[in-house]
Amino acid sequence: MRTLRLLLWGLLAVLVGVGLALGYMAYAFTRSLPDLSAFERLRLTSTSTLYARDGSLLALLASVEEGRAIHRSLVRLSEVSPAAVAAIVASEDKRFFQHYGLDPVRLLGAFFAVLKGDLQGGSTITTQVIKNTLLKELAQERTLERKFKEWALALELERRYTKEEILEMYLNVVPWGGNAVGIQGAAEAYFGKAPAELSLAEGAYLAVLIPAPNARYFDLEGTRKRMRRLLDQMAEEGWISPALRDEAWRTPLVPRGWEARYDAEGNLVFARLVDPSARILPEVQVNQAPHVVYEVRSWLEARFGREKVYGEGGLKVYTTLDPAMQAAAEKAARGARLPEGADLAIVGLDPETGAVLALVGGIRKEKDEYNRAFRALRNPGSAVKPFVYATAFENGFTQASLVPDRPLEFPDPSQKGGVWRPKNFSGRFLNQEITVRYALDLSLNLPAVYTANAIGVEKVAQKLSQAGFAVRYPTLAIAIGGASITPAELAGAYAAFINGGYKVKPYLVERVEDAEGRVLYQARPERVRIFDPLVAYQGWDLLKGYVYDLGGQGLAKGARIPGRVVGGKTGTTNEARDLWFAGVTRGLSAVVWVGRDDNQPLRMGGREPSSSVVNPPIWRAFVEEALRGRPGGDFPPPSGLVPVRVDLLSGALSPSGPLMYLPAGKEPQPPPSPSGTDTVTLALDRRTNCLAGPDTPSEEILWLEVPRGEEGKYRCP
Repeated sequence: MRTLRLLLWGLLAVLVGVGLALGYMAYAFTRSLPDLSAFERLRLTSTSTLYARDGSLLALLASVEEGRAIHRSLVRLSEVSPAAVAAIVASEDKRFFQHYGLDPVRLLGAFFAVLKGDLQGGSTITTQVIKNTLLKELAQERTLERKFKEWALALELERRYTKEEILEMYLNVVPWGGNAVGIQGAAEAYFGKAPAELSLAEGAYLAVLIPAPNARYFDLEGTRKRMRRLLDQMAEEGWISPALRDEAWRTPLVPRGWEARYDAEGNLVFARLVDPSARILPEVQVNQAPHVVYEVRSWLEARFGREKVYGEGGLKVYTTLDPAMQAAAEKAARGARLPEGADLAIVGLDPETGAVLALVGGIRKEKDEYNRAFRALRNPGSAVKPFVYATAFENGFTQASLVPDRPLEFPDPSQKGGVWRPKNFSGRFLNQEITVRYALDLSLNLPAVYTANAIGVEKVAQKLSQAGFAVRYPTLAIAIGGASITPAELAGAYAAFINGGYKVKPYLVERVEDAEGRVLYQARPERVRIFDPLVAYQGWDLLKGYVYDLGGQGLAKGARIPGRVVGGKTGTTNEARDLWFAGVTRGLSAVVWVGRDDNQPLRMGGREPSSSVVNPPIWRAFVEEALRGRPGGDFPPPSGLVPVRVDLLSGALSPSGPLMYLPAGKEPQPPPSPSGTDTVTLALDRRTNCLAGPDTPSEEILWLEVPRGEEGKYRCP
């Protein structure tokens, strides 16, 4: 009896000692707990999402934790399939809604495990939230310190938050293997779908992965056995009906990277892991328009810093991209007939704001991040000439002004013999004066150089700089392409011809919000006036002439779109290193560039290609589809311009010449009719088609040559 009492007292002393020891350890480990108020400020890295202008998904940008890309998009509990939530709770903490952060049953099991030297067990959903957030630095340590801290913080977490809020936290922080964190990343990584779309079978699969996701992913057969036990348990405990259990079991589950077959009863017949990396989500997951995505990523890094973009993430980035127009650009790029080894860039933007609506930055290389539309600073060739002539319009020229097409030379120490002798593309010249309009229609170099020299090369250089061209030296060579510009900037410059004279800055990001919906950035279009409206419209008229004046002989005939008025200009540089077409129409300014990244001369069928052959068809294929169903008419001229039919060669009035818009008072005057001729030139009021009177405004006068003797037809009562 005495021995028994001694044993009992000894056991009691051991228990008291153990209790005191545990109590002391609990005090020691929990006296320096993280302040739970920090949980309110807890910054979870989260995947940033890029959207097109219609709200469709463009791409996902992974955040970075501990040097590796992490895909975690924070979701609301309401955004997760209830079946998946039930499977996860049943698997991880089936008494979650009954306990207060600590599960007594699991805690007792954990206590006996501790006595045996095993620190496993006792976890609840609440303690796992703590482990994966406030105690993340201890997450991989199996120590009593971590357990005591988890338990203490779990009690406080339950006091401050509802069960639903804690469950939502858990679903967003639990690691699911690979680089997927949270239910959004897991659903995408393993099944390529949103959490709301998960079935009961998929939810059960994700649930049984949680304790060891990487190992269990590689063991589909073993994971299926765990799923069976979980589904049976859920049916036995009333979470689901036996019918739902059987339906879930018979679902032919095939996670990403696996090939698998099942029989009619849901038993795994064949399984093979064919691509273990399939569940690893890329750092940048692109749904469409890769070059837009990469350009926006670079812009985000520059604007907000890498720590904000990757260390915090969760940004919602709304881009300017129009998916329908982007599809049209990509289709045109795929169908393009290009010189050997050439790449291309296509960019289309809103001429009023500069918002980029479609962009193809290249097509030749897989996973190519080099965006030629924004980054390729190249020589524009003759695509610069409309700006030269528009500058001349500011200085008294008109489309009917005469300029020489004759050989010329200028001193230039950089040239052989110290003399620069520019030539036309064909090597020939007309050896006479022709109109500015005709000079552009034929894309002649010599008249452009003469014009720049006449108005002053400094004025031309200044204008080109304002328009976005990189001008290194103000020499006459800039009049025929001796400057540089990117395709996107050229589209922004050409917009000035149809928006009243404003060069617009191309931009891709409309708005950026943080995870809480706060607006961090809102785009404000940047417009710089480079021409007044009268000059801009004359430039537009000039560009239309280039497309339509010469009919089937026109260099831009391939750009014509039935039912739509377009204007534009080709450009071909020396040895065809760069081929361009820049065009504008109602609603769009678009540029197509073709060239090699190594800047080598282009060859097509063994010959030097011309931009007039290569680029306009690509431009037309893009623009026609991009603007299908949208208005395509001409723009009304501003007050102060009058339409006059002028002979392209001589600049004289001609009923058969193309219609040109010229400043009122600067239209060509009719020559006096020589004695004995059979025609006479009349001044008509275009509003009535009758002879003009003394009160007819000059801008309403139309000069018309008619057979002599028919003047009476135009004398109206």
